[in-house]
Amino acid sequence: MRKFLVLPVLFGFALMSCATAMKATNPRGLEQFGYPYVLKTVNFQPGHAVTVTVPDAVTSGPAAGEATFAIPADAFSMPVTFQILAGTNGSWDSQVPSTLKVVANFAYLVTDPATGAIVRKFDHPVTYSVTDSMITKDSVYWATTAADPAKLINANKASMISGTTLEHPTGVSMVGWIITTPKSEISMAPAAKMSGY
Repeated sequence: MRKFLVLPVLFGFALMSCATAMKATNPRGLEQFGYPYVLKTVNFQPGHAVTVTVPDAVTSGPAAGEATFAIPADAFSMPVTFQILAGTNGSWDSQVPSTLKVVANFAYLVTDPATGAIVRKFDHPVTYSVTDSMITKDSVYWATTAADPAKLINANKASMISGTTLEHPTGVSMVGWIITTPKSEISMAPAAKMSGY
């Protein structure tokens, strides 16, 4: 996978991005448990809401959809370095039943920039939203534990699905998340229907 130099942009907070994900060189937290790529880094300042949009998959080509993370101004009472992590969907496919397809995945690494300590709980949740043609009414949002292999826990109760968009509040950095859709539903996605299949 190609790596790109990332430069900060200053608007009251610094936001770094890259065309493709960069693999963590010194893995910490969930980077060690299925989410080794850093999609974006935000230097969050209390009182400044931030919305970040990234591709919804780590891929060498174009992603199928996009994920948005709305970090409220009161998410943290102190400055933090907020990193959005991801793995490849394929690396998670082997951990779900063969009838399911992983369509998106993500985790966070949130740290205190002064000490480097990991911040595990948020004061107020970040709103995660993913829009992808493979999201259906039967998509499920799972929490993944910081273990190898990870344990998957159905966390779909707080999910809201509208069309091809799934939204869910996230208030911790102690677990990661994957979204699955039944393979039978994906075969009936709008693109497939339009092509006559």
